[in-house]
Formats: sequence, structure tokens, C-alpha cells
Amino acid sequence: MLDLDDETDDLVLVENAIVVPPGPKGQGKWQPSGVLDSEGRFVTNSISWSATDDRINGEPEIPDARDITDLPGTHMFAGISYGHFGHFITESMTRIWALDELRDKIDGLVFTPKNQMKDNLRPFEVYADLINNLGLAGIPITCPAGPVRVERLYVPKQGFGLGDLTGGSRKFRNYINAHAGMNVEAAGAKKIYISRSMLPPERGGILGESKLEEYLTAEGYSIFHPQRESKLDQLAQYKAAEMIIAVDCSPLHLVGYVGNARQHVGILRRRSMAFGELFSRQLGEFKGITCHQVDALVNDWLPENTNRPSRSSFGEIKLVEMYRMLKAAGMIESDTPWEELTLEERNADLHRLEKLHKLRFKPFQPDDSFETSIVPDSADQQA
Repeated sequence: MLDLDDETDDLVLVENAIVVPPGPKGQGKWQPSGVLDSEGRFVTNSISWSATDDRINGEPEIPDARDITDLPGTHMFAGISYGHFGHFITESMTRIWALDELRDKIDGLVFTPKNQMKDNLRPFEVYADLINNLGLAGIPITCPAGPVRVERLYVPKQGFGLGDLTGGSRKFRNYINAHAGMNVEAAGAKKIYISRSMLPPERGGILGESKLEEYLTAEGYSIFHPQRESKLDQLAQYKAAEMIIAVDCSPLHLVGYVGNARQHVGILRRRSMAFGELFSRQLGEFKGITCHQVDALVNDWLPENTNRPSRSSFGEIKLVEMYRMLKAAGMIESDTPWEELTLEERNADLHRLEKLHKLRFKPFQPDDSFETSIVPDSADQQA
């Protein structure tokens, strides 16, 4: 298990360490990869975790000496590199806390890819502005496709993550609060709604989001689409906002990195999963942000090829209940309650999503009113 409060041996130095990336064929979530010492023993600190009792990687086999390349100098093992934005900012950055101790002692960082890519350094190019503003500017990065023998390798323990790891370790929180977004000037609206209405297919959200946006716009909120903004502009906006409303989604992790204790964040539950509480923990423990859980979820609508709520599902919500909870939290002011989505509006949005995703959606919790509500046109089924 990973104990973020245990700082015993949380940073070890390994001579002639062998960094072993996963093989060319992905093996799902769990993969053998990490760091071996010169005797072939697995270095415990190189284990990555998605929760305190849920490890991502396990001990790899000792590679054939003929397959190992040498990397001279002193480096730091930085963990697993993910291509997905949310996992990159939460799981690929979990060991950067050690840079406060090692910055002047190392020649670079060594990652292992989650899955082998044509260019394993691609995520670091895509997210360059972000990682530079997390205190990594100017530090060379290596993400090898094959095993590498590193002359001297510091291996820090993971200090942050998903699930029950979102509170972070003391050293990780201190690092983030000292470095994240320090060179970015706050700029943007004081009240924002982080929208998912313009995301591409396979990304979930909530039904009737356009109607919610109309209500929030009337309350003075700017509709913010992170994917349309540069990473620097995202950081600037999250620093500037005083009121933030969002579903439980990845941008809230960035708010937790660069936000401040004056902010209020309303977290709208969009799926039958306990992510809101985890975001609240990060935002509260990192920055002292006041979070308001807004649970107006009625049902989950799932792509027909899935059987449980996920990042691809859409939440059906009660706008009247959402209004009540946001009003009680002081995040909206109108005395006129919001009107619910009509059955026709809900069905129209589901039809839109079916055309966008090119598949049917089904309710997670059956209800008589849903049985005949979504029947795509025959032309749509053949598309």
C-alpha cells in the first residue's frame, strides 16, 4: 500500500539502475515496468498507484543485457507518462515534488510510457506550457522505448494521484504551492462555467447543458471551453476566477494546482461515481478552496457498448434541484427557480448525442418514461 504520510525512504539513490518500460504491446491498466537496481531487485519507490491499494505497475523481468542502452550522469525517475490530459496532470506529475531537493543535482528526468507510442516524448511537447509552469522548465526529459541503464538514478515515491490520493503528500502540496503557475498572471472572468458542450465524441457530460449555460450566463457566468484555450490561458483564467462551476472533470485538477482560498467551486455531479468528493479534497487540502457538492443527478445515460457510468456517459439532472443547491451555496442570485428539461428537450439532446457518437444511449436505471424515448431514424442507424 502507498502511505502518503510516510516520508521514510521517500527518495532513494540507485547506482546503475535499470529503467524498464512496458513492452510494445499494451497490457491494459496493469503493466510490468519500473526500476530495477544493479542486482535486478525491484525498486519499491518506482511503483505507481491509482489508489493507496491499487498499483498500476509491477516488477518487470530483468532485460537481456544486449537490449539495454546506457544513460550516463545523474537523473531522476519521474514515473509513468500518460497521453490523456487528465491522467498526465495527475499521474505523470506525481513525483515532481523531489525537484525541490534535486534540481541542481540531476541532468534530467526519466519517464516510462504508459503505452509505447511512435514518439514517446509527444505528451511532453503537447503539454510543454503546462509542465514548464509546474516548475519543470529547462529540465531534459527522457522517455525510452527500451530498457536503459542509468549511471545514478534518484527514485522518489509518488506524492499524488487519483482516488484517495487526491489530498497529496505534504511535500507534493508544498511543491505545487511554490511552483505551479507562479509566472502566469491571473486574467479572465470572475465567474466561469467550465463547459463540456463542445467536446468531441466519446467525452461525456450532462444532458441539456445548453439550457444550463443559458441560466448561468444570465447569472453573469462566462462559458469557458478549456480545449479551445492555450494551457497558459487556462492557468490564467483559473487563477482569476472567484466563482467556478463545473462538472467533475479534469480541469478541476488544474484549479487545485493554481487556485486560491478566496475561490468558491460548485462541483456538479454528472455520473454515479464519487468523484466530486475527491476533487473537493484536492482543492481544499491544496488551496483551502471552498467547494460545494451539487448532486442533482437523476440517471446516467450510457453508450450502448458500456454497462456502467464512465467518462463517456451523460448525466440527466434536475435543474430545479441544481438551482436550489447553487442558490444555497451563494453561487447564483436569481429568485426565479430554473425550469426542468422537458421530456422533449431531453430526448432531443439524446438524439443529438446519438448522431454525434454514432451509437445508441441507454439508461443506467430503467424508467418507464425512457423505454421508447430514444429510437434513432433508420438513416441514423445506417450511418
